[in-house]
Amino acid sequence: MTTDNIKEKLIDFNRQFKKVSGTFKSLEIVFYYISFLNSEPYLKKLLAPISSYANSQLDQMFELALNPEKSKEFDKIEMDILDPKSISQMPIFKQEFNDCQKALETKEDIHIMKILPIFYMSLEEVSRELQEIKKCQKEGNIDRANEIIETLKEESFSILPSHNIKNLPEKVVLSNQYLDTCMEMLNKHIIDHIDSQTFLNSNKPKPAISFDSEKSLLFIRGQEIKITLKNERPVDHYILEAIFSNGDFDEQVSFMEIAEDFRKVEYDGQNDWSTYRHACDNLNEKISKATDNKIIGFITYTTGKTGWCKINQKYL
Repeated sequence: MTTDNIKEKLIDFNRQFKKVSGTFKSLEIVFYYISFLNSEPYLKKLLAPISSYANSQLDQMFELALNPEKSKEFDKIEMDILDPKSISQMPIFKQEFNDCQKALETKEDIHIMKILPIFYMSLEEVSRELQEIKKCQKEGNIDRANEIIETLKEESFSILPSHNIKNLPEKVVLSNQYLDTCMEMLNKHIIDHIDSQTFLNSNKPKPAISFDSEKSLLFIRGQEIKITLKNERPVDHYILEAIFSNGDFDEQVSFMEIAEDFRKVEYDGQNDWSTYRHACDNLNEKISKATDNKIIGFITYTTGKTGWCKINQKYL
């Protein structure tokens, strides 16, 4: 998926959430939002430090909640999401909440990256509850599934304006507003990263040789060569994807790496190496034909079970 498509998808998730805010459906959207963040390779890599830390804190919170003695720590906390003095008593994210409290007291701004893991964890917590429902359904534990659903339905209320509401817990009034903020801040972080990197790279001179894996287009000194001619990508596409993802054209890329890391198939060195040799030949033929035989033998390779390939040095 291109970065432009990723941006559109993220914005659409937030748009859908706002439309059904305050309903069980809004929590379902959070579930699919988190699933998207965890499954899209670009986002998974970008958010890895944040998601890893956030999940470690969430695991710690669940562990404390399941321990009768330690769970008493939660009972002492008068939770108010707008009051850092109360949330700083939480047994997780202690440094982050303390920083929030200090920033409030000194009237200073706090960097978004400081609290982004908290936003991520809040959305991840909702996602886990929905995952638990699906797990119970799969195991036939319908009573437990319905119990979680009823709890979530109650917690999903969002009533506005909050200052006119009497006798309702503040955290219930603000729950969906808060989740909306979590999603908006995560989207801002991701989209700002995409846009800033796009701007940074826009003035870079185009390399003499490049490969657009999304469009399966090889560029050699201004010459555009389409590699994938049908819907299904051929092996030679994955050969180029592996070579260009490596970053160092002096490095050899093994047939095993192409098979297992890019095609996601097992590699049998005794029998499969010929598939990649033929693909290298096909690739060289395509390039030769597209350049009127100006570029011959663009890919060099060795054969056998430990076969490898790379770009011919004379074209670098």
